[in-house]
Amino acid sequence: MTPTSKANWWKTISVAAVLVLFINEYLIYQIQSYRWPKFPSIDRKQGEYQVLLLVADPQLQGYQDEGIFPFGTLARWDIDRYLRNTFTRVYAYSQPDVVLFMGDLFDEGSKATTQEYIQTYSRFNHTFQETKYSKTIYIPGDNDIGGERSDFVTERKVQRFQKHFGDIMELVKYSFIDYIKLDLLTYALTEDKVESAEILKHQRTSQYTVLVNHQTVMLGPKHFSYPITKRLKPKIILSAHWHKAQVFTCHDCLIDDEFSWTINRQDITYIDSYHILDIKDKYSVVEISAPTCSYRMGVVDIGYPVVIIGTDGTLQFTILWTPRRYTMLLGYLIFIVIAVISYIMNFGLCKRR
Repeated sequence: MTPTSKANWWKTISVAAVLVLFINEYLIYQIQSYRWPKFPSIDRKQGEYQVLLLVADPQLQGYQDEGIFPFGTLARWDIDRYLRNTFTRVYAYSQPDVVLFMGDLFDEGSKATTQEYIQTYSRFNHTFQETKYSKTIYIPGDNDIGGERSDFVTERKVQRFQKHFGDIMELVKYSFIDYIKLDLLTYALTEDKVESAEILKHQRTSQYTVLVNHQTVMLGPKHFSYPITKRLKPKIILSAHWHKAQVFTCHDCLIDDEFSWTINRQDITYIDSYHILDIKDKYSVVEISAPTCSYRMGVVDIGYPVVIIGTDGTLQFTILWTPRRYTMLLGYLIFIVIAVISYIMNFGLCKRR
């Protein structure tokens, strides 16, 4: 192969590499955002609507389970960049009044050392930096403070989370909505949760109550959650944990009966437009279970729910689906394989001759 041919080969590979980078790191994100449904025509200036952006299970990767250098460093860098790219776009699209982080903020939050926690917290703030422009509410998940299998909740874990993200049990008022955090475990209702619900019941003053919880509330038997719902009477429940998009509707959940309710469970991974529900009914409850926004959670469909609540009793919601990062990474792998084969065929054969 002549020097000119080698130069042309390197030029071709360089141009192809830039093109692959442009497609994977910009164009795919833009194309995906164009597929999102048109934002509803609502007058937000009158304060009659509140727009919520849900961030579920981001699980920023930690430092103990990601392998040795440089693999762990590359893994953390890539997931942080992916979340940054997607969150920036969904935030610009929705311009939310409230951003709700639905738990499992850190992958290793429950077991991280003090230094690891500080480093992950710094990365978290950089990744989701637009939250400083909106009201932001954080709730813990089992990866943050324990609570799943042998990873027990401890006072130290709770205090560390509260130091950085606020109380895990409180009522947050914003406009015509009361947001209530209780950190409920669906199958382990404790007396202190009931007592907290009784206290928070008397603090409710807004038109609507929204219960925000990491674990799905309406999956369990009614007698586990009814002591909470009968006191707080939430019209909407927002949850996560399962990494999948689901909606639960119930027209008799607030009827004074501790043992039976009629739950309609619907998978909404197909959703590509805004669904509209009526929440004016006295006894009805709607629960939206948010999908994960991280490609590291072992599911294909990932995204961010947008929820719009109106003073007129309407609930509109959709999911802003984001690109499948593993497909993009596969594209890089294919490019590298082709480049290596091309190199061997051109330079290897040239040396033999």
